[in-house]
Amino acid sequence: MTNGFWIESIHYTGEKVVPTTVEFKPGVNIVHGPSDTGKTYLAKTIKYMLAGSTRPFPTETGYSVITMTLRTDEGKVKLTRTIGSSKTTISADHVFGIVTDEYAAQPTENNENEYTVSDALLRLMGIKERRVVLTNQYGSRKPLTWKTFSDTLHRSEGRITSEESIFSTAKFATLSAFLTLFYDQNLSLLPEHEDPADQKVRKDILAPHLDRRLREIETRLGILQDQLQETGDRDVSQEITSLTTQLQQLNQIQDTARFELANVTDKIAKAEQELTVRSMSARHYDDLASVYVGNIKRLTFIADAQTAIEGTEPPAACPFCDSPLEAHQETDYRHAAQAEAETIAEDLEELSTVRASLDQHVHVLEQRLEALREKQRDIERQLAQAVLPQITRVRDQIRSLESHQAAVTEYKMLEYEHEDIREQLTDILNPVELDTEFEPAAHFPREFYTEMTRYIREILTETHFGDADKAFFDPDTFDIKIGYKAKRSHGKGYRAFFNTILVLALRQYIHEHALHKPNVVVLDTPTLGLEHQKSGDGLVTSRDENGRPRLGLLRNLFDHMVDTGEFGQLIILNNTDVTPTTDFGSIDSTELVFGEHDEADRSGLLVDLREGDEVQDLDGIEQPSLLDDLETRAD
Repeated sequence: MTNGFWIESIHYTGEKVVPTTVEFKPGVNIVHGPSDTGKTYLAKTIKYMLAGSTRPFPTETGYSVITMTLRTDEGKVKLTRTIGSSKTTISADHVFGIVTDEYAAQPTENNENEYTVSDALLRLMGIKERRVVLTNQYGSRKPLTWKTFSDTLHRSEGRITSEESIFSTAKFATLSAFLTLFYDQNLSLLPEHEDPADQKVRKDILAPHLDRRLREIETRLGILQDQLQETGDRDVSQEITSLTTQLQQLNQIQDTARFELANVTDKIAKAEQELTVRSMSARHYDDLASVYVGNIKRLTFIADAQTAIEGTEPPAACPFCDSPLEAHQETDYRHAAQAEAETIAEDLEELSTVRASLDQHVHVLEQRLEALREKQRDIERQLAQAVLPQITRVRDQIRSLESHQAAVTEYKMLEYEHEDIREQLTDILNPVELDTEFEPAAHFPREFYTEMTRYIREILTETHFGDADKAFFDPDTFDIKIGYKAKRSHGKGYRAFFNTILVLALRQYIHEHALHKPNVVVLDTPTLGLEHQKSGDGLVTSRDENGRPRLGLLRNLFDHMVDTGEFGQLIILNNTDVTPTTDFGSIDSTELVFGEHDEADRSGLLVDLREGDEVQDLDGIEQPSLLDDLETRAD
């Protein structure tokens, strides 16, 4: 189940006009204002950007480029389109796997193999491959596109009061689309029949092609038959399985050996590092021993010098001036030098002991290092001389057997294709007569009808509609009924109301049951004409000072829509004077007001340009976004 996407923002730009942005939330979004302030432009923009073809407004407005940002649970997708262009640039987060490029809106006969904007939108709902819808009772196919079902969920002002069911636009294709969206049904598995005219065209076109293909297959079968006569047509799947198992075992041996080799290499590196440290310590001890020996020699020289001096008679007079010299006692350094020399000798002896121990440790370390290197060489020899050659040999055997198996498989497949083509030719020459017709309503489970009826009654009950318990979803017309009274028997205002109720019920069913969720629902003037009805108690029981409905059925309807923001994105376009004073301030809802009065967020959709006005020179004017407007009002 995929949550689909919602519209985060729409940005309008052009030459010599001020860029303008409308931002949305994932729940309920109400845009209301006086007539001709751009609400219809906004509704048409949404349809145009979502794989539509009709321009949303004239290029004379000056706005020429529209960018729509879509958001999903996984990331963002940007659609950028120049008004009048058949191409849309898609720029998506890498998680979607959509290459940034220009794409056509819908698949056509000229681009049926090309990726389109419609394909991207369906992908965001979890439909990653092309699906088909059935367009008539014969089961004729065409690709499922966004447009196949979008008109049901995007109710324009002109269609909100329709006497027909919201599913009535291309009924077969529309209902087929919802079968795919709701239950992921593969309608391509259903039988397809052709009328006699199509059968004749098919015969004229396909018969020569099939005959040519038969000859090609027969030629290829002859080549494969000669090849298999040399190698036999035995089944080698067990041999491949056995060799594959052997290859896996060899790979495990290789992995184990490489792991052990890496471990040994690591130990060698650590041993070499330790040996380097020990060698440096040995050199340090040798230097220290040299210092000790030098100090002992120095002290011995001092003692010997003093002994020699004592054996010499000191002169009685100065040899320079012949003055008599006083006798004095010389300090004896021999004992101190002897004591210090003995201490140094003891230190030297201890150092020699440590040095000997270090030499022994270095010797052991060198032996260990040599053993590790020998083990490293053994593992490398095992890999190079035993494991790797065996792996190569087994792989070659597998490739040879797979080539044989591919030839056998191709031969069998071509045999099947040969038989299939012969059957196709038989079908073309002797077509099967139509015995049953495709009826999409029959493929919806009973629970769909009961759930839709339950949703309709619950919504009508919340609005305090008088005959809510008599309402039901009619499987014959795929429309809402109140008792035995069809929708077409009601007036324009009530038809708009009932169509809105049905869209809201469908929206809830999508949220709760659909495997692929088209979460964007657009309602343009959802109660068109109902607020002016003179009959029907409870439509508007109280109005505010500006005449807007404050209490009554209309207020209850809008309150219900706000309370169901978790069902998906709902974008409502309405005139302010008939928009109830519902609180649109919930966390997943937003309100955008067009107009010139103090409560308005902005004058209109395209800056202050009204629908039908000429473009103005707006250089140098900065147009704030919706969030900027709301923050300003809050201040």
